[in-house]
This record gives sequence, C-alpha cells and structure tokens, in this order.
Amino acid sequence: MDEFATHFSRNPDGSWTCVSAGTFSGPNGRIQVTPGSTFYRGTMFMGFDLAAWLEIELADGGGESPVPPPADERRHGDRRRHDGDASA
Repeated sequence: MDEFATHFSRNPDGSWTCVSAGTFSGPNGRIQVTPGSTFYRGTMFMGFDLAAWLEIELADGGGESPVPPPADERRHGDRRRHDGDASA
C-alpha cells in the first residue's frame, strides 16, 4: 500500500488528487483510482476514507502530522449537516 500513495498529490485545500492510475486492496476489496480523481477527508470511497489514509501514510515523509477527523464525517453523496440544522 505504500507504493499506492505515490499516485497522489496533496492540494492546498488539504484534498488529495490522483496524478496516475493506481490499484490496491482496500478493506472492502480492490480500489482503483484514475488520474484527476480528488478525495477529501471524511468522505468515504468504497467504504474507505482514502484522504485520511493518505495523510497518515505520508505523515512520516512529509513532516506533517495527520489532521484529526472532522466532527461532521460524511459518506460519498451525503450532504453535510450543520449544528442547528432543523431539517436533520
């Protein structure tokens, strides 16, 4: 899985973009990503928070410590809920 992380580049907003096609075995099966795919922390992709994993995986090499998970974790396609949101 270490090699898989080399397929990504971190963006200024903290998201991760795939820069070359890659495949690895994730917790729910094979995960394939294509160049241009962007992942944000707290968004699940095939049952896996890819951005959070990249932050942890690359923390040693990049000198950055992982960011704690957001309080309003969401899954792909879900809308974020805000405190005080009466519709939730």
